[in-house]
Parts: sequence; C-alpha cells; structure tokens
Amino acid sequence: MSREFKRLRAVWVFAAWLLPLGGCWERNEPKPAPAPVAAVASAPTPAPLPSVPPLAPTLVQPVAFWQHGKTEREIESEQAPAQGALIIDLGEAWTPYLFTDGVNPDDRAVPNAYRPIYLSLARGEYPDNYHGERAKADKFLELFGILPTLHVVRDRMLATSKLACLSTLDLTPLQSFHGLVTYDSPETARRQADDFLYLKNRVHTLLQKQHVDTVEQIDQSQLKEQRDKDAVVRYLRVSPERLAVEAMQARFKCEGYYKGRGGKYTRGAMDWATHDALAEFERRNRVFSFGYMGKESLQYLSLPPMLAERDAVLRVLTERATHAAGVLEDGSAATLPDGQPRTFKGADGKQHTMVDLVSTLRDTMIEAFGLQTPESTLAWLESLGKLPKGEHRYVAIKAPPLPEYYSGNMQLTLDYDRGDVWYDFPYGEHGEEVPQPVQRRPQVTVSVLYAEQKIPLARYGTTIGGWRSEMIDGSMMWKYKESPVGPRAWQDVLAAPVWLPPDGTPPEDILKRNRKKKTPEDPDYVFNQHEIGPSYASAYGLVAAYHRTYYRKADGTILLGNDEGIRTHGSVDYMSIMRRHSHGCHRLHNHIALRLMSFVLAHRLHRRLGQERIAWSKDVDYKDKHYHMELEQGGYLFRLDEPILVNVEEGRIRGQVKAPIEIAMPKYNEALGVYLMPDNTAVKIRGNTLVPIPLPITLPDGGVFDPSMLPPVVPPPAAATAPGSLPPGSTPPAPAGGALPAARGATASAAALPRAVFAAPTAAAAQVPVVRPAPVGMPAPLRAPVVAAQPGRLPPPSPR
Repeated sequence: MSREFKRLRAVWVFAAWLLPLGGCWERNEPKPAPAPVAAVASAPTPAPLPSVPPLAPTLVQPVAFWQHGKTEREIESEQAPAQGALIIDLGEAWTPYLFTDGVNPDDRAVPNAYRPIYLSLARGEYPDNYHGERAKADKFLELFGILPTLHVVRDRMLATSKLACLSTLDLTPLQSFHGLVTYDSPETARRQADDFLYLKNRVHTLLQKQHVDTVEQIDQSQLKEQRDKDAVVRYLRVSPERLAVEAMQARFKCEGYYKGRGGKYTRGAMDWATHDALAEFERRNRVFSFGYMGKESLQYLSLPPMLAERDAVLRVLTERATHAAGVLEDGSAATLPDGQPRTFKGADGKQHTMVDLVSTLRDTMIEAFGLQTPESTLAWLESLGKLPKGEHRYVAIKAPPLPEYYSGNMQLTLDYDRGDVWYDFPYGEHGEEVPQPVQRRPQVTVSVLYAEQKIPLARYGTTIGGWRSEMIDGSMMWKYKESPVGPRAWQDVLAAPVWLPPDGTPPEDILKRNRKKKTPEDPDYVFNQHEIGPSYASAYGLVAAYHRTYYRKADGTILLGNDEGIRTHGSVDYMSIMRRHSHGCHRLHNHIALRLMSFVLAHRLHRRLGQERIAWSKDVDYKDKHYHMELEQGGYLFRLDEPILVNVEEGRIRGQVKAPIEIAMPKYNEALGVYLMPDNTAVKIRGNTLVPIPLPITLPDGGVFDPSMLPPVVPPPAAATAPGSLPPGSTPPAPAGGALPAARGATASAAALPRAVFAAPTAAAAQVPVVRPAPVGMPAPLRAPVVAAQPGRLPPPSPR
C-alpha cells in the first residue's frame, strides 16, 4: 500500500469521525454567525478510494456446486434445498438409507448390522464369511442390488481404457443381430463350429471364382453343383448368428472374461465357457438375462467397451441421486394405455404432464459433471482424487423441481395386478408339463393420493404364487401357494431381513453341500445362510415389507390383523420376476425394492427400531444326518407411524379351475407311471379332484414294494392309455380302506373339502380287483430309476 494512499485514507477516516460530531452540534446548539475568513487557495480534489468487495460469509458445511463440468462456487449444505440444489454423496461410505445407522425413539443408538457388509461388498471385497464366499463366486453384484462404489467403477474404466485390443474389435455383427442364442452342449458346439468352418471355406472359394466381395453378390444361377447352392443358402441362414457369437467371443477374450475358464472356447458356438462368460458380463452391466445372447444382453454387447463403462458410472450416480432426491418416477407409469402422456390436475386447476424424474437426474448429472463422453467421464473420475474407505464426499448439483404432490408425508398406495392366473394343476396324465400361457404378467403400481386424484408414480413387474414343492408326510408333494386377494396394509419395513423356513420346506431349499468339508467328521451339508439371510441372495432379498390384514374403525383408525406370510421383497431370482412364480410373495429386483422402500421412508413418518430380536431354531434330517440351526437376530426394522394401504386385485382367472386347490397334489412316479400319494395309493388328477386308481402291480400281503416286480417300462404311444389308467367309460375303484387320506392343509374328510374333492367310488368299482395299500408307517415311495425323465418338468427350488 503506497504512502500517499495511507495518508489519504487517514484523512478520510478522520473526516468520517468528525461528521457525526458536526451533526450533533447542529442539532443541539444555535448556529453562530459566519466569521469572515481569509481567502485561501482551493485544495486539490482527493482521488476516489478503491472499492473493497464485501467479505464472503463463512460456510459452516460447504459443499462444491458442480455445473458445466466444473465447480465455480460452494454453497452451504443446509441451504441447498432453498437454493434449488441437491446434495449427493460420492464417497465410499454411501449406502441406501435402509442400511444407515441411527437412533431409536428413545435416542438410543441402533447400528445397522448389515451396513459394514454392504460397504465391503460394494468395494469389491470378499469378507472371510459366507457373504464373501457367495460374492467371490458372483464377482459383480450390481445385478443383485449391491451398487459398486465410484472407486470400483473408476478402476474398471481405467483398466478398460488401457486395453490395446479395443481398436481391433468389430461389433458390427452384434449390432445387426436380433435373434436369441442359448447354451449348446459341447458336442453340439463342436459340430456347429465345424459345420460353419466348412461353409466359410466353401463360400470363400465361390467368392474368388465369381470375383465378388459379399455372399449376397454370388450369382447362384452360375453354380453348377447343388452342394455349392446349399452352402450359400445355409451360410446366409446361419452366418448372422455365428458371426455375432464370434464377435462376442472376441470381445470377451479382449476384456478378460475367459480368464479363470482355461481361456478355451469353441469359436462361433455358445459353449459352456462362452455361456458362463456372458453371465458374468451380464452381472457387470446389470443385464437381467441368464447367459443367453438376446435382446437384453445385445444392448450392451453391441456397445463399445468404454461406452459400457461410462454407462456403469451413470447407473451408480443415478441410483445415488435417486435415493438422495427421494423420487420414484422412472417413466414406467408416465403414459396412458393408449400411449398418450399421463397428466394430473394441479392446484391451479390445470393439467400437468408427469415427469420422468429418474431420467431427469441422469441428464442433470451428465451436464453438471461433464460426463458426455467416456473420455470426459474418466477424466472426471480421476479428478476426484483419493476416495478413502469409510468417508463421505458431498457435492451439490442442480435439483430437478419436484411436482406439487410431493410432501413429507405422502398418502401412498400400491395396487397389485395379478395378471393371468392359472389354478389348474400344471402337469398332465403322464407327468408331462401342461402349457399355461401368460399374456399379462403380474405388476404393481405405486400411486399417491393428491387433491382427490390417484396419481401413478411407477410400475414394476412382480410375481404371484403358483405350484411349489412341499414336504408333506415325508413325501415331496405339489402345493398351490396363493397370493391372497383384497386389501392389506404395510407397517413394518425390514432391511436385510431373514427368512424363517416354515415346516414343510424341502431340505434342498435350506441345505447346501459343505464345500469346506475336510475331515470325515465334518458335516456333508450345512444350512444355506444365503437363502435364510441376511444376504443379498436371501429368500427376501435386501428389503421386505410385510403384508397384514387390517380393519378400519368408524373413526378411521387402522387396526392391523394377521400376518399371512406374504411379503413384497427384493430378490436375486430375476428370472422368476420375468417368467415364473413365487411362493405367494411379490418379488422385485433388489435395486428396485431398495429404491421403493427408501422412497416410502423418505415420504412417510416412521420410527427406526433397529435389529429384530428373535429366538428361532430349525432341525432338519437329511440323508441320515441331523442338522440344527439357531437365529437370535432378524432384520433391521423401520415402523411406519401410519400403515400404507395396498390392494391385491384378482387378475384374470384362466383354465378350468376357478379357485385355488387347497389340498396337496402328489408327484408323478416315473417308475410306476402314476401319481403316487404318500401312502402309496395311486390317483389320477381331474381338475381339482383326485380319482383313486389301481397300481399297475399288486403288492404282496406285506404291502412292501419291490422294484423287481415292475415290468419293463415302455413309454406308451401318444394315443395309448397311460399305465394303470382305465379304458374310457370305466369307473375307477376305491382303494382299500375307503377314501384317500387328507393331505396336510386339507380338511379331514372328502365331504368337507370346499375346493378340491375326491371322486366317490361307485358300485362298478367293486368289479375291479382291490389293491392292498401300504401299511401305516411305510416310508416314502421308493424312487426307482427314472426311465423317461422330462427335462425341466420339475422347477428348481427358488426364493419365496
């Protein structure tokens, strides 16, 4: 600061101090007459003082505000909503709200037991427990609801950018292919590969002879040999698929998906190594398929690898932003059945179009962080620097404006459309699967009640019950698992829930082979803790809401009733969500279930109660061994102050049977060629009726079944009568002892069965020789070797 400026500033400060004194003198004393003064020379006008900008206020919790790919300012985090900003956590300590720690209503800390597990898995680590054991096999967990951290996706993207083979990849065959390729056996794969190699060599020769560049340009009228014409036709038919598989295999080899699989594969064929590599590729890119090259997987297979890596970064950021903003609208309910945009009536009396807020957040982050290209995305990730474990990294972006129906306590409701419902038994007279086509899959719609309107926010595919295996009286039977229709209520939401297997659960559903067995004393099997939970792969997934019956009192108060065992929950069994059934529960993809339940807790008053305390034990006898398990802790409980009301609609009932069959149905015995009850009584299934029939052999007086008594089993022709069945018009006999015993869950007598009955024997039945039943206490029916097994007839056990 110059000496002259200091002098001027001192004069200015002194004058400023005198001015108030002069003002006071003027107000309190009479003004004196002016005294004559001598003329003096006028003083020079002082230079204006430089302007000093006001000091910026000190921020208590500043966060960087990102815009146009850079940060130009900081804002106070607490003032972010008022400034139209959204705070997002980019740090390694982020989890969905469901896995955060907190305090209960008594201000007592209630840590979330699954939080450290989620964080460890999100970082790509494999803990030394059953969580790490499963995660190491799955490798990429985004498909199962565990979102990778930004550190993980940054490392993946950086590694991909350094692959020298990227420039040699030709993805054109993948971009032009629109079919479906599934797994082939090793023999089939080799045969197809050899056949295509022959076709390529033959066609190459023809191209050279006719001096053309493509197979389509070959003039087939000039081909003299029929084998040449056949080769061209076959090549044109199979080449799109074979070339697409070859392009996929080249990509997998470049990106390292064949590592750990011996590096060997059958070129141009979907052999096991390629199928397995594709399944891993799908998990990495959150593709809901099962190692099949089809519409879903081709969407990412046809993307250049760096574009696919950019998309993974955007998925991570979008999911975090969706949870932070507490929004749900993803476009799934934004249109009407006729394709027109859906609208709602606002407080201004005008119609407003529904907005896809999830996509809006994605676009906002692309603009804010500058993620328009793979190169700019990687540069932004590297600009974040070190991302330490266990730390948060908060930043701000422009928040999308929320619709007026948003509030801190939204009146939410869910409607379940069960779609096409089949109650008929799904197997035919010879145990063959009977088609039960479903044109309308189950779905659930989440809505908000606002200004006397029901406004749909999002719609998701889900599941309803169906025929499932159940252990009854020592034998495996079929039982229909119903998804009850009518109004229900949610009050409890459990993060990382556990599933307590009920009586009758097949041992195969809750036991798994002990892979750590080292000595003969070690058990052959152990309880499948992934199925029971807590686990991302548990029967209830990462979060579950419990359905309860309820009664509304005259004053509007809701009284909760029974827990029927029905849940809306997450699941890793994504193929069932798209094509199959459940045990009655309504399944959602794990990341959708987390998004939905986090949204509910963000907009409904609730209490955090913490870990459930339970006292549960299970004993299972399996293959002459006894297994015991105990649990003392359940999921992490959030309880809504006011229940959310949901409604399960009946759907469209198809088939002959119009109500659930309540009794258990027997499995088909391949060796005997009949449906066999637990007491070795043979039956036919007619709709919801069990019709007794004689066994194809007569048991000795002791009632002991001996496989050597069976005649050779020859599959009957299509039009022939099934073994053990009667000619048309005949009347089946009654088994000795009268009516069939009721299965567990059914009523005790045939007359009392409301929805499934046994056919009553008639006088004509007396003319048929009576078959002696097995004595009481006889073990489960003998499983003789299957003569004509039908692949896929018995669905594999799956989560609830």
